[in-house]
Amino acid sequence: MFPRADRDRYERDYGTYRQPRHFLRKVLGRALPRLPGFRLRRRLYRLMGLDLHPGVKFIGLDTYLDDVFPELITIGAGVVIAFRATLVAHDDATRTVARILVGDNAFIGTGAIVLPGVEIGAGAVVGAGAVVNRDVPAGVRVGGVPARPLGREKAGNL
Repeated sequence: MFPRADRDRYERDYGTYRQPRHFLRKVLGRALPRLPGFRLRRRLYRLMGLDLHPGVKFIGLDTYLDDVFPELITIGAGVVIAFRATLVAHDDATRTVARILVGDNAFIGTGAIVLPGVEIGAGAVVGAGAVVNRDVPAGVRVGGVPARPLGREKAGNL
């Protein structure tokens, strides 16, 4: 798990709400999930501030990637994020922010939610509808609410 940082301090130090950056992120964050054509969306996600590897395979429509703190999300090569998944790098209840790392060749299923501070290892699989609140080791399948290990991925399945 990545350590959580105080949101107010992070906002002040990083300048999260400086214009026009904040406005651009909000507009892109609302428009991108509905925009067809993954190549264009991939470029615009990078413009928004996400750390996307050029080899990301797919990010589905209606997927929410945190538009307030996109710089805290890193997505590796060969990753597939299915439709309506959510990756959120901040927690308003505790006023904290934390990094999210999705390792190479990982898969995140439809409707899954990845919470702040989580690292999803290389080749890991997150089942549809899972709520990931802890790290997922490389090559492990998880599912459920909260996500629990379901087994290991066989090499070459993705």
